[in-house]
Amino acid sequence: MRGVSTAFWSIVLIGSTVSIGAGFVGGRSIGLAGALPVAGRHGMDDGLPSPIRQRLLRRSLFGVHSLDAAGAADPFGDPEMGVTEHPRPSAFDPQLSRAKIAVIVVDAGRAGPGIGPFVGSPLPFTLAVAPGDDDAQATAETILAAGKTVVVDASGASAASVTRLLRAGAAGVMASLDLHRATALLRAIDRNALIVDASLAEDDDVARAARNLHRRLFVRDVIADARDDTTYVDFMLRDALALAQKTGTAIVAVHARTQTFTALSHFADRASRDGADIVPLNQLDR
Repeated sequence: MRGVSTAFWSIVLIGSTVSIGAGFVGGRSIGLAGALPVAGRHGMDDGLPSPIRQRLLRRSLFGVHSLDAAGAADPFGDPEMGVTEHPRPSAFDPQLSRAKIAVIVVDAGRAGPGIGPFVGSPLPFTLAVAPGDDDAQATAETILAAGKTVVVDASGASAASVTRLLRAGAAGVMASLDLHRATALLRAIDRNALIVDASLAEDDDVARAARNLHRRLFVRDVIADARDDTTYVDFMLRDALALAQKTGTAIVAVHARTQTFTALSHFADRASRDGADIVPLNQLDR
């Protein structure tokens, strides 16, 4: 009886040892799968399947249904475009006349109640309204009724929609377009409209189109609040003041933000003490 029991447990032990060894060899085989030869196009004769290869998948979020398209990027929100590089007049004598600074609120038509302080301010702001904004014409009429200047944000608008706002009282257009599109726009609108080159892209050639067609041209100089930070805004406004003191004029673009309005109110006082005034856009000598 004892001999039978011994033989049984010996068989169990040997079987367990063989199983462990087979498992170890199998594990090493799986780990070395990348070293196995790849089966040919007609892999039936190889006798070996193609090994599993690791593949990195990168999630791409592009197109109309992507997160990239969830909200339009603000072209005035890039600090790299804070100051334009364009020829400016330098024959200005601060002893003989005061410098002039025009301020354009670029997103007035989308700001909703946010434009209230700018519209109600005694400062002569210019406010930009895009034809595609909700109630664009009503917004323009409110701004005009407050004695402020309206320009049409024409970068992504048709000439017909721009013309409607010009007929409603807008003084001009503001755009960042290539030469072909800028020329087509300027030929289609009132010749007396002011032209503001927003200067937001490398292929922006609104200025060239305006000069070719002999239109009254203004070029945006500074974006003061590309970063929503008080220190940055104050720094950029000081740059605008220095530019105006050197050349006689400066055009500043801002967003309809409470923080920006507060900074502008303080800036206007400082600029006045330093020989510069905030003026309507059409009063700049350019």
